[in-house]
Amino acid sequence: MRHLFAVAAILSVSVTTLPAQANDTMAHFAAGELVFTQTDAVSMVSEDLFLSTEEVRVTYRFRNLTSQDVTGTVAFPMPEVRVTMSDADYPDGPEANPMRFSVTVDGRPLPVQFEAKAMVERRDVTKVLRDLKIPVPPYDDRVGPALQKLDQQTISRLEKEGLLDPDNERSPNWALAGSYHWEQTFPAGRDTVIQHRYKPSVGATVISLESMVTAKTVEDMYLIGENSCMDKDFINGAKKWAARELKRDKGAGQRMLEYILVTGANWAGPIGTFTLTVDKGRPDNLVSFCGEGVKKIGPTQFQMVKKNFKPKQNLSVLILEAGI
Repeated sequence: MRHLFAVAAILSVSVTTLPAQANDTMAHFAAGELVFTQTDAVSMVSEDLFLSTEEVRVTYRFRNLTSQDVTGTVAFPMPEVRVTMSDADYPDGPEANPMRFSVTVDGRPLPVQFEAKAMVERRDVTKVLRDLKIPVPPYDDRVGPALQKLDQQTISRLEKEGLLDPDNERSPNWALAGSYHWEQTFPAGRDTVIQHRYKPSVGATVISLESMVTAKTVEDMYLIGENSCMDKDFINGAKKWAARELKRDKGAGQRMLEYILVTGANWAGPIGTFTLTVDKGRPDNLVSFCGEGVKKIGPTQFQMVKKNFKPKQNLSVLILEAGI
Protein backbone atom coordinates (compact mmCIF):
# COMPACT_ATOMS: atom_id res chain seq x y z
CA MET A 1 0.00 0.00 0.00
CA ARG A 2 1.56 3.29 -1.09
CA HIS A 3 0.79 6.82 -0.01
CA LEU A 4 2.29 10.26 -0.43
CA PHE A 5 3.40 11.88 2.82
CA ALA A 6 4.40 15.48 3.36
CA VAL A 7 6.26 17.39 6.02
CA ALA A 8 6.20 21.13 6.68
CA ALA A 9 8.86 22.71 8.87
CA ILE A 10 8.86 25.90 10.85
CA LEU A 11 10.99 28.64 9.47
CA SER A 12 10.47 32.22 10.43
CA VAL A 13 12.63 34.86 8.80
CA SER A 14 12.27 38.52 9.50
CA VAL A 15 13.76 41.93 9.25
CA THR A 16 15.81 43.55 12.00
CA THR A 17 15.37 47.29 12.12
CA LEU A 18 15.17 50.14 14.61
CA PRO A 19 11.53 51.18 15.04
CA ALA A 20 10.26 54.74 15.27
CA GLN A 21 6.82 54.47 16.88
CA ALA A 22 6.22 50.91 15.68
CA ASN A 23 8.18 47.94 14.50
CA ASP A 24 8.80 47.22 10.85
CA THR A 25 6.84 44.43 9.23
CA MET A 26 8.35 41.00 9.76
CA ALA A 27 8.55 38.59 6.82
CA HIS A 28 7.78 35.10 8.16
CA PHE A 29 8.68 32.01 6.18
CA ALA A 30 6.66 29.63 8.37
CA ALA A 31 6.85 25.87 8.40
CA GLY A 32 6.23 23.09 10.85
CA GLU A 33 4.38 19.83 11.07
CA LEU A 34 4.96 16.34 9.72
CA VAL A 35 1.80 15.79 7.74
CA PHE A 36 0.18 12.97 5.85
CA THR A 37 -2.40 13.25 3.09
CA GLN A 38 -5.69 12.42 4.80
CA THR A 39 -5.55 8.74 5.73
CA ASP A 40 -7.14 6.12 7.93
CA ALA A 41 -4.16 3.77 7.58
CA VAL A 42 -1.68 5.35 10.02
CA SER A 43 -2.36 7.05 13.35
CA MET A 44 -0.13 9.36 15.39
CA VAL A 45 0.20 7.71 18.79
CA SER A 46 2.25 10.55 20.22
CA GLU A 47 4.07 13.74 19.28
CA ASP A 48 6.76 15.41 21.38
CA LEU A 49 7.51 18.90 20.06
CA PHE A 50 10.39 21.06 21.32
CA LEU A 51 10.62 24.69 20.21
CA SER A 52 13.50 27.09 20.80
CA THR A 53 15.29 29.78 18.82
CA GLU A 54 18.29 27.44 18.47
CA GLU A 55 16.60 24.20 17.48
CA VAL A 56 13.27 22.67 16.57
CA ARG A 57 12.94 18.94 17.13
CA VAL A 58 9.94 16.65 16.92
CA THR A 59 9.57 13.00 17.89
CA TYR A 60 6.57 11.11 16.50
CA ARG A 61 5.31 7.61 17.22
CA PHE A 62 3.17 6.32 14.36
CA ARG A 63 1.05 3.17 14.27
CA ASN A 64 0.00 1.33 11.13
CA LEU A 65 -3.63 0.38 11.72
CA THR A 66 -3.80 -2.05 8.81
CA SER A 67 -2.55 -5.59 8.23
CA GLN A 68 -0.25 -4.46 5.40
CA ASP A 69 2.93 -2.38 5.26
CA VAL A 70 2.27 1.23 4.21
CA THR A 71 5.02 2.74 2.08
CA GLY A 72 5.40 6.12 0.43
CA THR A 73 7.53 9.17 -0.12
CA VAL A 74 7.83 11.48 2.85
CA ALA A 75 8.46 15.08 1.86
CA PHE A 76 9.41 18.15 3.86
CA PRO A 77 8.31 21.15 1.76
CA MET A 78 10.54 24.13 2.40
CA PRO A 79 8.71 27.44 2.67
CA GLU A 80 9.69 29.99 0.05
CA VAL A 81 12.58 32.24 1.05
CA ARG A 82 13.19 35.43 -0.87
CA VAL A 83 15.43 38.46 -0.46
CA THR A 84 13.81 41.36 1.41
CA MET A 85 14.72 45.04 1.39
CA SER A 86 15.84 44.82 5.02
CA ASP A 87 18.27 42.64 6.92
CA ALA A 88 16.88 39.13 7.31
CA ASP A 89 17.95 36.04 9.20
CA TYR A 90 18.25 33.61 6.29
CA PRO A 91 18.83 29.83 6.46
CA ASP A 92 22.51 29.33 7.30
CA GLY A 93 23.06 25.78 6.05
CA PRO A 94 24.83 24.76 2.83
CA GLU A 95 22.93 24.86 -0.46
CA ALA A 96 22.40 21.09 -0.27
CA ASN A 97 20.75 21.41 3.17
CA PRO A 98 19.82 25.04 3.92
CA MET A 99 17.79 24.20 7.04
CA ARG A 100 20.36 21.73 8.43
CA PHE A 101 17.54 19.20 8.44
CA SER A 102 18.11 15.67 9.77
CA VAL A 103 15.92 12.59 10.30
CA THR A 104 16.12 9.38 12.33
CA VAL A 105 13.74 6.44 12.03
CA ASP A 106 13.61 4.11 15.04
CA GLY A 107 16.85 5.69 16.25
CA ARG A 108 18.79 5.21 13.02
CA PRO A 109 19.90 8.20 10.93
CA LEU A 110 18.23 8.28 7.56
CA PRO A 111 19.75 10.06 4.54
CA VAL A 112 17.41 12.57 2.95
CA GLN A 113 17.53 14.28 -0.42
CA PHE A 114 16.96 17.97 -0.99
CA GLU A 115 15.61 19.28 -4.27
CA ALA A 116 16.18 23.03 -4.51
CA LYS A 117 13.91 25.09 -6.74
CA ALA A 118 13.93 28.72 -7.81
CA MET A 119 10.38 30.01 -8.16
CA VAL A 120 8.84 33.14 -9.68
CA GLU A 121 5.08 33.30 -9.16
CA ARG A 122 4.70 29.50 -9.09
CA ARG A 123 6.96 29.17 -12.16
CA ASP A 124 10.08 27.01 -11.84
CA VAL A 125 13.08 28.99 -13.12
CA THR A 126 15.78 26.72 -11.67
CA LYS A 127 17.17 25.70 -15.06
CA VAL A 128 17.51 29.32 -16.15
CA LEU A 129 19.73 30.06 -13.15
CA ARG A 130 21.70 26.82 -13.47
CA ASP A 131 22.45 27.53 -17.13
CA LEU A 132 23.80 30.98 -16.18
CA LYS A 133 25.77 29.52 -13.23
CA ILE A 134 23.81 31.64 -10.73
CA PRO A 135 23.23 30.09 -7.26
CA VAL A 136 19.62 29.11 -6.58
CA PRO A 137 19.39 30.63 -3.04
CA PRO A 138 18.70 34.33 -3.78
CA TYR A 139 20.41 35.39 -0.51
CA ASP A 140 23.68 33.62 -1.42
CA ASP A 141 26.69 35.99 -1.36
CA ARG A 142 27.69 34.69 -4.80
CA VAL A 143 24.48 35.87 -6.49
CA GLY A 144 25.50 39.54 -6.72
CA PRO A 145 28.89 38.91 -8.39
CA ALA A 146 27.29 36.37 -10.77
CA LEU A 147 24.66 38.90 -11.86
CA GLN A 148 27.30 41.59 -12.34
CA LYS A 149 29.05 39.38 -14.90
CA LEU A 150 25.98 39.17 -17.14
CA ASP A 151 25.67 41.31 -20.26
CA GLN A 152 22.86 43.84 -20.58
CA GLN A 153 20.91 41.72 -23.05
CA THR A 154 20.77 38.83 -20.55
CA ILE A 155 19.87 41.19 -17.72
CA SER A 156 16.99 42.61 -19.76
CA ARG A 157 15.75 39.09 -20.55
CA LEU A 158 15.82 38.06 -16.88
CA GLU A 159 13.99 41.22 -15.88
CA LYS A 160 11.33 40.59 -18.53
CA GLU A 161 10.92 37.02 -17.27
CA GLY A 162 10.45 38.28 -13.70
CA LEU A 163 13.71 36.93 -12.23
CA LEU A 164 15.06 40.38 -11.39
CA ASP A 165 13.52 43.19 -9.38
CA PRO A 166 12.09 45.76 -11.84
CA ASP A 167 13.15 48.57 -9.49
CA ASN A 168 16.68 47.19 -9.23
CA GLU A 169 17.61 45.15 -12.29
CA ARG A 170 20.50 43.33 -10.64
CA SER A 171 18.57 42.32 -7.52
CA PRO A 172 17.10 38.77 -7.39
CA ASN A 173 13.33 38.50 -7.53
CA TRP A 174 13.06 34.71 -7.31
CA ALA A 175 12.42 32.61 -4.18
CA LEU A 176 14.20 29.51 -2.94
CA ALA A 177 11.72 26.65 -2.52
CA GLY A 178 11.96 22.88 -2.82
CA SER A 179 11.67 19.97 -0.43
CA TYR A 180 13.50 17.31 1.52
CA HIS A 181 12.26 13.80 0.82
CA TRP A 182 12.83 10.16 1.66
CA GLU A 183 11.13 6.79 1.24
CA GLN A 184 9.31 5.58 4.37
CA THR A 185 7.64 2.29 5.30
CA PHE A 186 5.25 1.94 8.24
CA PRO A 187 5.38 -1.82 8.96
CA ALA A 188 2.20 -3.64 9.82
CA GLY A 189 1.91 -4.74 13.42
CA ARG A 190 4.33 -2.32 15.08
CA ASP A 191 5.01 1.33 15.80
CA THR A 192 7.49 3.52 13.94
CA VAL A 193 9.33 6.38 15.67
CA ILE A 194 10.42 9.28 13.46
CA GLN A 195 12.41 12.25 14.73
CA HIS A 196 13.37 15.26 12.69
CA ARG A 197 15.22 18.39 13.73
CA TYR A 198 16.53 21.55 12.16
CA LYS A 199 17.86 24.99 12.99
CA PRO A 200 15.20 27.66 12.53
CA SER A 201 15.80 31.16 11.25
CA VAL A 202 13.90 33.22 13.76
CA GLY A 203 12.17 36.57 13.39
CA ALA A 204 13.85 39.35 15.38
CA THR A 205 13.03 43.01 15.87
CA VAL A 206 14.28 45.71 18.22
CA ILE A 207 11.55 46.97 20.57
CA SER A 208 10.79 50.28 22.25
CA LEU A 209 11.03 49.72 26.01
CA GLU A 210 9.68 53.24 26.62
CA SER A 211 6.49 52.41 24.69
CA MET A 212 6.06 49.17 26.64
CA VAL A 213 6.38 50.88 30.03
CA THR A 214 3.65 53.42 29.22
CA ALA A 215 1.44 51.01 27.24
CA LYS A 216 -2.18 50.42 28.23
CA THR A 217 -2.92 47.79 25.59
CA VAL A 218 -1.03 45.19 23.60
CA GLU A 219 -1.30 47.44 20.54
CA ASP A 220 0.51 50.21 22.44
CA MET A 221 3.48 47.88 22.92
CA TYR A 222 4.03 47.43 19.17
CA LEU A 223 4.74 43.74 19.61
CA ILE A 224 4.48 41.26 16.74
CA GLY A 225 2.87 38.31 18.53
CA GLU A 226 -0.74 38.94 17.57
CA ASN A 227 -1.53 35.20 17.74
CA SER A 228 0.52 34.42 20.86
CA CYS A 229 -2.23 35.05 23.46
CA MET A 230 -0.84 38.17 25.13
CA ASP A 231 -3.42 38.60 27.90
CA LYS A 232 -3.72 41.14 30.75
CA ASP A 233 -1.26 39.20 32.93
CA PHE A 234 1.29 39.26 30.14
CA ILE A 235 0.84 43.00 29.62
CA ASN A 236 1.44 43.67 33.34
CA GLY A 237 4.46 41.37 33.37
CA ALA A 238 5.85 42.91 30.18
CA LYS A 239 5.53 46.43 31.59
CA LYS A 240 7.55 45.44 34.68
CA TRP A 241 10.06 43.60 32.50
CA ALA A 242 10.47 46.64 30.23
CA ALA A 243 10.97 48.96 33.21
CA ARG A 244 13.71 46.67 34.51
CA GLU A 245 15.40 46.51 31.12
CA LEU A 246 15.30 50.30 30.81
CA LYS A 247 17.26 50.60 34.04
CA ARG A 248 19.80 48.05 32.83
CA ASP A 249 20.22 50.09 29.61
CA LYS A 250 21.30 47.04 27.56
CA GLY A 251 18.60 47.21 24.92
CA ALA A 252 16.09 44.44 24.22
CA GLY A 253 14.43 42.65 21.33
CA GLN A 254 11.54 40.43 20.40
CA ARG A 255 11.70 37.15 18.53
CA MET A 256 8.92 35.13 16.97
CA LEU A 257 8.66 31.40 16.31
CA GLU A 258 5.78 30.16 14.20
CA TYR A 259 4.91 26.49 13.87
CA ILE A 260 2.32 24.95 11.53
CA LEU A 261 0.45 22.51 13.77
CA VAL A 262 -2.98 21.99 12.23
CA THR A 263 -1.68 19.53 9.64
CA GLY A 264 -1.22 17.05 12.49
CA ALA A 265 -4.98 16.56 12.21
CA ASN A 266 -4.52 14.76 8.87
CA TRP A 267 -3.64 11.43 10.47
CA ALA A 268 -6.17 8.74 11.44
CA GLY A 269 -7.92 10.04 14.55
CA PRO A 270 -6.54 12.59 17.02
CA ILE A 271 -2.95 12.70 18.32
CA GLY A 272 -2.90 10.23 21.22
CA THR A 273 -0.55 12.26 23.42
CA PHE A 274 0.74 15.68 22.40
CA THR A 275 3.59 17.23 24.40
CA LEU A 276 4.76 20.76 23.69
CA THR A 277 7.92 22.14 25.31
CA VAL A 278 8.89 25.78 24.73
CA ASP A 279 12.33 27.03 25.77
CA LYS A 280 12.58 30.83 26.08
CA GLY A 281 16.40 30.80 26.02
CA ARG A 282 17.42 32.68 29.19
CA PRO A 283 15.73 32.99 32.60
CA ASP A 284 15.37 36.78 32.26
CA ASN A 285 13.52 36.51 28.92
CA LEU A 286 9.73 36.70 28.71
CA VAL A 287 7.58 34.32 26.66
CA SER A 288 3.97 34.18 25.50
CA PHE A 289 2.10 31.53 23.48
CA CYS A 290 -1.38 30.01 23.34
CA GLY A 291 -1.96 26.88 25.38
CA GLU A 292 -4.05 25.35 28.15
CA GLY A 293 -2.62 23.83 31.30
CA VAL A 294 0.90 25.11 30.59
CA LYS A 295 3.36 24.38 33.42
CA LYS A 296 6.83 25.74 34.09
CA ILE A 297 9.21 22.77 34.22
CA GLY A 298 12.55 24.61 34.48
CA PRO A 299 14.17 28.04 34.59
CA THR A 300 13.57 28.53 30.84
CA GLN A 301 11.12 25.80 29.82
CA PHE A 302 7.34 25.55 29.75
CA GLN A 303 5.31 22.45 28.90
CA MET A 304 1.79 21.51 27.86
CA VAL A 305 0.49 17.91 27.60
CA LYS A 306 -2.77 17.02 25.86
CA LYS A 307 -4.51 13.67 25.36
CA ASN A 308 -6.50 12.83 22.22
CA PHE A 309 -5.43 16.17 20.78
CA LYS A 310 -6.77 17.48 17.48
CA PRO A 311 -5.01 20.81 16.72
CA LYS A 312 -7.28 23.59 15.53
CA GLN A 313 -4.77 26.42 15.24
CA ASN A 314 -1.07 26.94 14.59
CA LEU A 315 1.48 28.00 17.19
CA SER A 316 2.99 31.46 17.56
CA VAL A 317 5.62 31.92 20.27
CA LEU A 318 6.70 35.44 21.24
CA ILE A 319 9.96 35.79 23.18
CA LEU A 320 11.06 39.12 24.66
CA GLU A 321 14.84 38.96 24.95
CA ALA A 322 16.69 40.89 27.63
CA GLY A 323 19.81 42.73 26.52
CA ILE A 324 23.18 41.15 27.21
